[in-house]
Amino acid sequence: MMNKSLLPILSITAALILVGCNSANQPQNTQLSENQQSPLSQQSHSDTAHTAENALDWDGIYQGTLPCADCPGIKTVLTLHADKTYKLEETYLERNVQPIITEGTFQFDKNQSSIITLDSASQNRKFFIGENFANALDLEGNPITGALQQYYKLNKVQ
Repeated sequence: MMNKSLLPILSITAALILVGCNSANQPQNTQLSENQQSPLSQQSHSDTAHTAENALDWDGIYQGTLPCADCPGIKTVLTLHADKTYKLEETYLERNVQPIITEGTFQFDKNQSSIITLDSASQNRKFFIGENFANALDLEGNPITGALQQYYKLNKVQ
């Protein structure tokens, strides 16, 4: 059985190979007039059949420990259901408080089909949904960068 820690590396490697193959077929003249679109932008608008919503097995349980400003971390369990409802359970580590449980609905972003937005019950939080993981995003839907970015990942429970 393949080591689960190798899956992200293999996914990234496969993506880089595909990008490399695609760029090898591109013409050398990269300057476009104002009315032209790049082949990548044309492709992203034309392939609406394959999205994270319909191409990934996204429903399930994702868990991990997200960073916390004043505690060792927030144990986070995000359950996504096929009917586009969710349950978010957050437990602040080393605090004597009950877990915070939020339930509601979510939707896939129409422009960024790999991003989901939880409803207002969870403050419209956003996650990037990948194959067997969910990355917490900032409020604008951008990846969190910096020294702690690797800790914003929830892994899908198999």
